Amino acid sequence: MCGRFSLTEKLAELQAHYEFEMREEFSYEPNDNISPSQQIMAVVEVDKIRYPVQFRWGLIPPFAKDEKIGYKTFNARSETVQQKPSFRKAFQKKRCLIPADSFYEWQKLSSKEKQPFAIKPASNNILTFAGLWESWHKGNEVIRSCTILTTRPNSKMESIHDRMPVILKEDDYQSWLSADTNADELQSLLQPCRDEYLTLDPVPNDFFKRKKA
Repeated sequence: MCGRFSLTEKLAELQAHYEFEMREEFSYEPNDNISPSQQIMAVVEVDKIRYPVQFRWGLIPPFAKDEKIGYKTFNARSETVQQKPSFRKAFQKKRCLIPADSFYEWQKLSSKEKQPFAIKPASNNILTFAGLWESWHKGNEVIRSCTILTTRPNSKMESIHDRMPVILKEDDYQSWLSADTNADELQSLLQPCRDEYLTLDPVPNDFFKRKKA
């Protein structure tokens, strides 16, 4: 599961890392406490050119009757993503990169106590989650939304949580975005990252109370 994350990196650094072209309508605001239903940044590829976009976090499939489904679909299990009706078409044609500089998980210490951790990249400033996106029509309004794919935890994460986001290596960005990548190759990317790729830092318990969700 990935239910909170942060992205505070400067836009110029993100552009250099992902090699995208800017669009005039794109706007970006750093946020160290991103939660489902908020607008988040993603990178898509159109005609072999990468662009930054904003999506609502919580995928609303085209057949949905209510946008509230997004509160249940902010994550997609990589093991079943090709079978689930909410995600399988997006997996085929609407994949994206979702930048972050950390994500948060809670370690259960007792029945009443949990310790939050910020999980960060060990050797650079950017994590890249594997994402899917969709468009949903609400009258004349089009809502574009996304989900973060999850997988089993690596050995560093398993003491904290039984799921973790799929974190792509930079060498795999193009394969994930490309329309030419076959389903088997895509599925092979949906694995836990190596332990040494991440650091785990405890976060004060009042951190999320002080931050606007």
